[in-house]
Amino acid sequence: MTGKVLTFFLFDRLFGIDITLVKEINRNVEYTPVPNSSPHIIGLINMRGQVVTLFDIAMLMGYEEKNREQRVACIILKAQPDDPSQVGFSIDKFGDVVDVEEDQCEPPPANMGIISGEFVRSVVKLENNILIVIEPEKVFRD
Repeated sequence: MTGKVLTFFLFDRLFGIDITLVKEINRNVEYTPVPNSSPHIIGLINMRGQVVTLFDIAMLMGYEEKNREQRVACIILKAQPDDPSQVGFSIDKFGDVVDVEEDQCEPPPANMGIISGEFVRSVVKLENNILIVIEPEKVFRD
C-alpha cells in the first residue's frame, strides 16, 4: 500500500485507514441507539439527511465493549457502488494523516493477539510507533 493514511486511536493503539475510503471525519457526533440491535452497532446518525449506521469497530476487531457516551468521534466511509448503505465507526480519538510508502509496509504477523489478522491490511513501522492499517471491507463485510 502506498499513499495517505488517516490515523486514529482505539484503546491507545494506533490504527489507520486508506484515506481514499473516507468520506468524512466527525468529532462529537450524537447518535440514536437502535433497540435490540447487534452489540457492535452503536446506533444511527443523520448526516445531512443520509442515515448512517455507526459501528463499534473495536468490538468487531475483538476488543472488549466499553461504556459509550452519547457523543462520539467517528469516521464515515464512502459508500461502495454495489452497496449504497452508509456506514461509519466510532474511534477514541483522531491521529494525523501520514504518507506510507510500500517499503514501510509489512504483512500482519500471525500472532496479532486480540486483533484478528484478517482485518489488517498491513503493519507500518513509524519513527516511534507501530501503525496497524485496517481493511474496512473485511471488517464490515457481514
